[in-house]
Amino acid sequence: MEIIVRSLHVFSLVGTGMVAGIFFAFSNFIMRAFSKLSNANGSTAMKEVNRTVQNPWFFLFFIGTAITSFLLMIFYFFTPIVSGWSLIGSILYFFGCFMVTGIKNIPLNNQLEALNTKESKQKDSWTHYMRTWTFWNHIRTIACMGAFICLIITLLK
Repeated sequence: MEIIVRSLHVFSLVGTGMVAGIFFAFSNFIMRAFSKLSNANGSTAMKEVNRTVQNPWFFLFFIGTAITSFLLMIFYFFTPIVSGWSLIGSILYFFGCFMVTGIKNIPLNNQLEALNTKESKQKDSWTHYMRTWTFWNHIRTIACMGAFICLIITLLK
């Protein structure tokens, strides 16, 4: 059982770190760069990102880490091998990253995808998208970084 739990920790640590880095890049400079483009070009660029991110490598770490986090949360209640730090890190990733993505960011992405770049409301829609999507991305970034730190503490003990 210990080897399984340790493997889940390691995969979760790597996954949270990778996903935190991706989300940090969006919060730190990618969305700012898109805001400097015209509304049509910024929204088109983001639409392409949203389409391109749907690939096996991203899903391996984004969804795989959600699975390992969920398993660690369950194992916490059945084995003393899983620490409280691991539980906190798993909760942060699963709810603060994975669930926020599904509940907040993906619906915004779907709205953006449906937006016609020639519509007169496009500017207001893009501005709203940028502000709202970026806010929730900040939440995901902080949750992933917190999860990463908690999992490092777990593995150092």
